[in-house]
Amino acid sequence: MKLIYNIIIYLYFIVLSIIFLVLSAVALVVFYPFDKRRFAVHKLSRWWTQQCFFLFNPFWKTIFTGKEFVDKNKSYIIVSNHQSLMDIGLMYYVPCVFKWISKHEVLSIPIIGQMLYIHGDIMIKRGKSKSAKKMLTKSMKWLARGASIAMFPEGTRTKDGRVHRFKEGAFLLAKQTKTPILPIVLDGTFAVLPKKGILIKIRHRFQLKILPEISVQEIESTRIKDMMLKVQTLITDEHKKIAPEVYL
Repeated sequence: MKLIYNIIIYLYFIVLSIIFLVLSAVALVVFYPFDKRRFAVHKLSRWWTQQCFFLFNPFWKTIFTGKEFVDKNKSYIIVSNHQSLMDIGLMYYVPCVFKWISKHEVLSIPIIGQMLYIHGDIMIKRGKSKSAKKMLTKSMKWLARGASIAMFPEGTRTKDGRVHRFKEGAFLLAKQTKTPILPIVLDGTFAVLPKKGILIKIRHRFQLKILPEISVQEIESTRIKDMMLKVQTLITDEHKKIAPEVYL
């Protein structure tokens, strides 16, 4: 039963993704002269996500809290814990236009890679200083246009469901661009689709919780390492409340 369910789910995902990829490409061409943030493309991705999370499985439930902490007139550096590839879809519940910073290898994934390119997401080659400089330049461009930047500061997906050590990149970017940080806690995607798994659970619950922003003033007055540890602690403590069983 589970295998048949997964075959149906993956076929549904592939067909739906191709449809939204074509629609996104058309939207980019049609709205490009008037839509420098690529809002239309982002909106299509939100619809795509909603179709996936609501129509994939009637036994899935998503709990979304903290929407009131998002000011749609602001740009943010959005940081979140990273549990699964499904985090990317779940993050589109956040009610603002954002661009991903992702490793360059993701571009080679069919459909997903093309979608990231259409979005204008920012690809980075790890360990390359030239690539890091390009990332900063592109991030500043999108921030100036009113878009936010989204990153997973752990750098990779968790192997046990817990929040692990953050890296400094997102916090350095926030300090250099004078942009507030928006911390987000995700849960549920690891159990549905862990790092080394391919079969999706039939019944499950996802959670996305937005925490209050960290102001530019606090970022400027705090060392990058201290800010990194502060946000890591905030997200970890909140995740322990949501999923205490993974920390036992």
